[in-house]
This record gives sequence, C-alpha cells and structure tokens, in this order.
Amino acid sequence: MSLNSFLQFFVTKETKFFPIYTKQAELLVHATKTLIEMLKVDNYEERKLLGRQIKKDETDGDELFRNLYKMLNITFITPFDREDVNELAANMDDCLDIIDDCSKNILMYKPKRIDSQILETAQYLNECAIYLIDIIKMLEHISLNHNDIIEKCDKIKHIEHTIDAIYSDYISNLFNDEPDYIELIKNKNIAETFEGASDVIKNVADTIRTIVIKNS
Repeated sequence: MSLNSFLQFFVTKETKFFPIYTKQAELLVHATKTLIEMLKVDNYEERKLLGRQIKKDETDGDELFRNLYKMLNITFITPFDREDVNELAANMDDCLDIIDDCSKNILMYKPKRIDSQILETAQYLNECAIYLIDIIKMLEHISLNHNDIIEKCDKIKHIEHTIDAIYSDYISNLFNDEPDYIELIKNKNIAETFEGASDVIKNVADTIRTIVIKNS
C-alpha cells in the first residue's frame, strides 16, 4: 500500500477532481452524440460544422486535462493513488481524441455512403459515454457503489465486444461486396478508427475497475 493510500484512511479525501472527470464524460457524451448527427447528414458543409463542434469538445477536454494535472501537482491527499488520478483523466482525454479522429476521417475520406454498421458503432460509443457519466458520479463513494460501478464497467466491456463483432462482419462483407476499391479503402479506414474508439473507451473502464479494486 502506498503512503497516499495509507493516509487516505485518516484524512478527508480531496474531491475536487471529480467535477473534472464528470465534465470530461459530459464532453464525451456530447462528442459522440454529435458524431451520430454527423453520420446522419449527407451535406458536406453540415458535416464540417458538426466536425467543428467535436473538435471544440476535444480542445475543451485538453484544457480540462491540463487543469487536472496542475491541480494534482499541488494536492497532497488525492481520492485514490496519484498515478490512477492522472491515468483516468488521461484515458478520458484519449477518448475525446479518438472521437475527433473519427470525425476527421469522415471529413477527410468523404465516403459516398455511410454504412449502417458505422452508425450503429457510433450509437454504441455514445451509450458507453453515458455509462461513464454514471460511473464517475459513483466514484466519489467507491465502497458504497462497488458493485454498481463494476456492473457498468462490465456493460462497457460487453459493448466493446459487440463492436468488435460488428467490425469483423463489416470488414468481411466490405471486401466481398464493395466493387469500388477506393471506396473499400475509405470505409475500411473509417471502420478501423471507430472500432479503435471502443478499445479506448474500454481502457477507461479497465482503469476504473483497477481503482475500485484498490479502494474497496
């Protein structure tokens, strides 16, 4: 057990990090919701406007992460291990980064169509983001919410497996059915980024699971 963990038994825990985590999760919900809207519109200029909203979410997330890091450097007693405080914020920031990458790929490749599997994946990503808000709200009282936190982390993991299956089927069908080689490459690269986003969000759930195990 680290010195910080030991001291937490005797000192009131610092809770100022949780509003930052909550705001990161809220930005992720907004970014994934905007990504869904982006996939549903056909007009490129509308997509660009939505892409700018996602970019703003990503930029705001970077600022939140910098603020948390500065706060961490001047805080003696943290709600859990310092490394975990930082890792959770960093992983949340990575989620916003890769959602921005998904948006950029849609704008860069300009696919002739948005296949239903891509939209379905985006909807699952939004569902994961909503779970993260619920989890973060429970983190302040880990011992009381241990089972509920783990249950929602498991739901995120299950969604990640579902997205993996969607991705595998989609890529297989794409190579079998897409006659246009250029469109095949475009959609393949887009799908890879969306699938990668599910892995990044699962990393957040894994980090939270570790925090819960250490602090329950």
